[in-house]
Amino acid sequence: MNIRHLINEDGTPFDSAELKILSQQLDQLNDKERQTYRNLNTSNIAKHTAAKILIVSGPGTGKSHLFLDKIKYWYQNHSQASVLVTSFVRKLVADLQSDINNDKTLSDRQKNQTTVTTLHKFARSIVEKSHGTFEWKFQPYFKIIGQSWKKNIWGDVLAFYHDLDADVYAWEIFEEQLHNNAFNESEEWKNLKQIYFELCKFYNAAGFADLIIRANQALKEKVSLNQNNFFIIDEYQDFNQAEESLIHQLVSNATSLLVVGDDDQVLYEKLKSGKAILIQNLYKNKNYAKGMLPFCGRSDYHIAKSAACFIQKHRNSECIEKIYLPLDTNQNSLKIQIIACATPSTAVDYIEQFVLDKKSGIDERKIKLSNREAKDAFLLILTPAKKVNFYGKAKEIIHQIVSEYQTEFRAFTEDYYNVLNYYVLASNTRNNFTFRKVLFYEKVSEKQIHALIVEAIQNNKNFYDLDSEIIKNILVKCGSVKNIIDSNNSIDKMIERLSELVLIKSKENFKNDIGRQRINSAGITKLELEEEEEAELEEVEVKKMGAVELMTIVGSKGLSADHVMIIGFDNVNMSWVTKNAFYVAMTRARKSLHILTALKSGGAKQAHNFLEQLPDDHAEFYSYKKNDRTKNKLHGKWGFKSYLDNINSVSRRR
Repeated sequence: MNIRHLINEDGTPFDSAELKILSQQLDQLNDKERQTYRNLNTSNIAKHTAAKILIVSGPGTGKSHLFLDKIKYWYQNHSQASVLVTSFVRKLVADLQSDINNDKTLSDRQKNQTTVTTLHKFARSIVEKSHGTFEWKFQPYFKIIGQSWKKNIWGDVLAFYHDLDADVYAWEIFEEQLHNNAFNESEEWKNLKQIYFELCKFYNAAGFADLIIRANQALKEKVSLNQNNFFIIDEYQDFNQAEESLIHQLVSNATSLLVVGDDDQVLYEKLKSGKAILIQNLYKNKNYAKGMLPFCGRSDYHIAKSAACFIQKHRNSECIEKIYLPLDTNQNSLKIQIIACATPSTAVDYIEQFVLDKKSGIDERKIKLSNREAKDAFLLILTPAKKVNFYGKAKEIIHQIVSEYQTEFRAFTEDYYNVLNYYVLASNTRNNFTFRKVLFYEKVSEKQIHALIVEAIQNNKNFYDLDSEIIKNILVKCGSVKNIIDSNNSIDKMIERLSELVLIKSKENFKNDIGRQRINSAGITKLELEEEEEAELEEVEVKKMGAVELMTIVGSKGLSADHVMIIGFDNVNMSWVTKNAFYVAMTRARKSLHILTALKSGGAKQAHNFLEQLPDDHAEFYSYKKNDRTKNKLHGKWGFKSYLDNINSVSRRR
């Protein structure tokens, strides 16, 4: 095998013509030769001595193996190495940490010197250590403003300026300024920014977007906060400008730096102003040696081939050219299944039948996930929208299927966290952020809340210190809640008494939560951390795994499953989904990929245009009928579209 390894030491991007030749050469290798090349290529990159390396790595191409090999190489050659690995993907963080913990070649000291974390959690640790910045100080143990509280706090900001149009000065616009670390210099926006940061100080809380800016400033003010000298930065394509600025500050004096990304997998343009141009510019930077991981070891042959063909047809001139080939060349593996359904209930029946057919495997995976013996779901059902309203009443069946296979380590309900906040406030009456939440639960008017905030800030007081009947009544109620929870009453009696004081929407779910974790002083810190972790997951629409999961296409980033179903594949419901997001969705699948088009789903009349970019050689097209649960093979795309057209014609005649 005389094929050069994919590393350009001089920092030049890979030549397009050479990549084409290399791709053809690699695609001619048999399975054993592919594995040998993949391992040697990864090892060669891991042991490369360049101070800065940028790796282009497609989905499932073995980043985790590269990271572990690079960490080992650094420790073998640098006795004083201290390594930081940061990523947006929670699952990669957890998996890599597990691999490091279980690795027998790393010493305990080396394991302790290695930090694997998400970027937000890292930023939080920096800001906690520094107690904020010189300009905006925080008290110890500041809190995170989660997804559900962003707009409430922004409402507190706008209350200071009643004459401003809330649509013109919306939270989304300010958050984008935070993401870009570039602020509108008009007098109005300057005032709003000032009030926002003052409120954050008052609440002793920060949002995820401004957390990045605060961490960057803290590192500038106190260099000793950065205790690492070797860095691995993952998912660079999803950085926004504020995050890139933080990374630049962090690695400014790095001994060695490995950056990994793939601009074909950009997902967070809307969620947090991610910008593909950042990694594309880095690819042009000759100070970075360039590497590439060409083989997908996750997905079977036809899935990987389909994904590669799809993204190649969508690639524009700015995209980084790359090689993306299946590691396994077994052409007898299942082709991607593209299914035409007449109605949403037909599509749901297809899902239900698949789950019934795979029940033993799903049950086994559920047990392994519960025991932490497995990491991936058995089946991912991916949807273009959080709420599958386009399936009408049929969506309830999907929810029933998914709920049956949930694991035990689920987030607690809203009721649980609401009651927890009453208890927390009783335990720490000077916690202004928790006080603000309880004011909301108590349905105190926005006008009254604003008056309390103004009085507290102007007099440098906490809510607790104010001479207000509202404040006094809340403190009495919180004390009563705490007394009830701390009593020796049965759970049923406790819930009965609590429901007389606070709103509990579902007593049954609340009882299940209390059964899992009683609220008490010892568990408050743990529960608050879990709440913050859930908030971080929500920030990028990610959640923990059950054997069968329903989630958004964007939320599937970093995950994989034996089987994947993409629903809502039509001209209406998937109209906003980007080609990058669909590519990511396809490459979550290991063994089978099913793409379902259901007519009458929110007005859907045909498949999405992405259908044209799916290769016939690696796909099979079927119609599915609910009455006899049969899949009938169609003649390629033409047969698929004709079938849908015929159904539409029949519907019109009726």
